Amino acid sequence: MRRRTRKMSNRRPVVYLAIIAAGVLLNFIYDNYAPQPFEAAAPETESAPVPAPTDLTVYRTGWAELPAERADDDLYYTRHLFGAKEGDAEAMRNYSACYSRRHRCPVWVAAPLHPSYRAEAGRTDRFRFDPTLPVDAQPLLRNSYGDYTRGHLLGSVERTVTREANAQTFYASNIAPQLGRGFNAANGAWNNLEIFVDRQICADTLYVVTGCLFADYTDAGGRTIEASATHNKNDGAAVAVPTAYYKALLRTRAGDTGRRAADCKSSELKCAAFVVGHYDAKGRKPSAADMMSVAELERLTGETFFANIPAAPKHAAAARDWGL
Repeated sequence: MRRRTRKMSNRRPVVYLAIIAAGVLLNFIYDNYAPQPFEAAAPETESAPVPAPTDLTVYRTGWAELPAERADDDLYYTRHLFGAKEGDAEAMRNYSACYSRRHRCPVWVAAPLHPSYRAEAGRTDRFRFDPTLPVDAQPLLRNSYGDYTRGHLLGSVERTVTREANAQTFYASNIAPQLGRGFNAANGAWNNLEIFVDRQICADTLYVVTGCLFADYTDAGGRTIEASATHNKNDGAAVAVPTAYYKALLRTRAGDTGRRAADCKSSELKCAAFVVGHYDAKGRKPSAADMMSVAELERLTGETFFANIPAAPKHAAAARDWGL
């Protein structure tokens, strides 16, 4: 018995090292080759894609929709997967979010949009805390904010493939105060932009970052919306009211190349950004006036969008490319 124990003791360091090595290898594979089920595998190309910048912090190198993360003590970064536990090969990405403790509101939500995310699961309508964030940084969302609705940044309708995927869109990390009439309601300015963006969804996947501006904002029509806050009637805490909302878009021009965005040349991709002032503008449709380049939006927000796609044509935005 002593001999056997001695032999096992001698083997333990080797066993432990093997387990650690396997864990490191699996983590590396997941970090760099996480499954992207709604984007076709890339064929061989004539020229290799430009490598992603090394001075930017990005959660997953393979996720085209992700902005870079900023070093700011006010901000939390989180993401949600569904279908399996994170790290499992079957886990599908839902959305990623940047959340502000000070504003008690998301700064942006980044997500891939594709027909495969839609099915018959329906709307769960259960607003709740994001389990990955501190509860004391989040507003209680049992009912709507004061005079504002609980507005989704990633729409519930975009995630009806499973009940789990839809339920995650009701986390506080994806909800911000929005006006109903003339904005988030039928034929409101934001609702009309959401419909426009839905029409851009393609077989190659549309990548969207939806975000909030909190500083004073003057829109293309010359109207200025001043920074403000509302008192959440559920818990009495102040929540910042965005002065404007935006969407940054990236997709292939053709829409059906069967190639990953990371493997496309700049000429094969298109980008655009739309900013909508947060006020009653019933009947307002998306137009070239609300459109800007993603690079312009970066200057406005301080964010770095589509950090994993260095070939993204962020300095160009042509209305005709988007049917305007």
